[in-house]
Amino acid sequence: MADDRNEVIVMGGGIAGLTTVLALRAAGIGATAYERAPAPDAASAGNGLVVWHNAVLALRAIGLEEELDAVGAELLRYRFRSRRTGSLADWSVADGARRYGAPAYTVSRPALHGMLRELVGDDLVLGARCAGFTEDADGVTVRLDDGREVRGGVLVGADGLRSTVRRVLMPSEPPPRYAGMTACQGIVSPGAEGVPGGVPGGVLDAIPEGVFVNTFGEGTWFVYYRLGDGSVYWDAVLDDRTGRRIGSAASPLGTGLRAALLREFGDWPDPVPALIAAGPEADVLPVGIYDRDPVPRWSTDRVTLVGDAAQPMTFNLGQGANQAIEGSVVLAECLATAAGTGSGPAAALAAYERRRIARTARVARRSRTNGVLSSRHNPAVCLLRDAFMRVAFDRLVYRKTYRLTMDTDFGAPPTGTGHQEDSHR
Repeated sequence: MADDRNEVIVMGGGIAGLTTVLALRAAGIGATAYERAPAPDAASAGNGLVVWHNAVLALRAIGLEEELDAVGAELLRYRFRSRRTGSLADWSVADGARRYGAPAYTVSRPALHGMLRELVGDDLVLGARCAGFTEDADGVTVRLDDGREVRGGVLVGADGLRSTVRRVLMPSEPPPRYAGMTACQGIVSPGAEGVPGGVPGGVLDAIPEGVFVNTFGEGTWFVYYRLGDGSVYWDAVLDDRTGRRIGSAASPLGTGLRAALLREFGDWPDPVPALIAAGPEADVLPVGIYDRDPVPRWSTDRVTLVGDAAQPMTFNLGQGANQAIEGSVVLAECLATAAGTGSGPAAALAAYERRRIARTARVARRSRTNGVLSSRHNPAVCLLRDAFMRVAFDRLVYRKTYRLTMDTDFGAPPTGTGHQEDSHR
């Protein structure tokens, strides 16, 4: 039997899907998210992320900035370092916050997801996997794999990198592109100092609040920053060549990962080895990095995509979740405008594509390019990369990166400029 209660069906209960429901609700449009995971926590993969100014402006547009502030910690600086030669660049994120009228936050991904999930409430249905859908002149019928059907006026695929909705729309598309990188993520919580499996006393205290540190090696890099609860998120990134090499002793995707990472990063500057060493083996999460080539269209008259389902990108600009949040709010604005003018879903989804396709393609391409820069392996090439970063990153790259990520239609243009700008990771 079909359930006809939806104006909009959102397939996926991650950050993109939940933000879409909340943005639609703020626009006066009813929506329900259907998530394949059977339990709430299972839909919240990952550890830490940065919510950059552009996504904060989007969340502000739907009334969620206070809720974000409650789970995040304001980010003030972004520092780039070389493991061999020290400081490369130092960006003031606080200046960006003043320029655009919105801060950036570091946040635990589960905390952000939990906040969104609590606000969505009963408009999230768990254990509901999409098995396919049919579109007609009056709406969309989604088939779930347990035999149920749900009916709505519009279907939004927010079901991630390997989206079922996208696969129906683009049946001949190749699978996602592996970017040649694995990110090994961990969190060190307050109270871990001086206990078995923890970190030496004073290590966490020495990590400044509000600072994102990104240290480059050869085919490897390491980032860390504090989260809103005082814990420290870290991410050891391996290019494919390094992953295969340390896999001769212990597969990066199997047991022995922490010991293998310690062999690889053990001579890096503090606090890198101490952060890796803290905690049990199971607390290190290896994540393969994927993206897709941009496409010229991702909608029909009543079906569209948002977030990683629309344009998955590597994490080298830190814009994946941010672009998902932006896209969710733009989609809600377009549907609300169409409802107000009586122009219908097809016009709304066409307007949504015009505002999002080119923008997400630019961000995805820049992110892919930055990944190539970050994963250089030859020592001589890495020295040239570091020299370039010392000369160009604090001025040229800082300005261009902000311009890219802040090229959004949320908020007012910065004082004294004729356009808006962007950020990193």
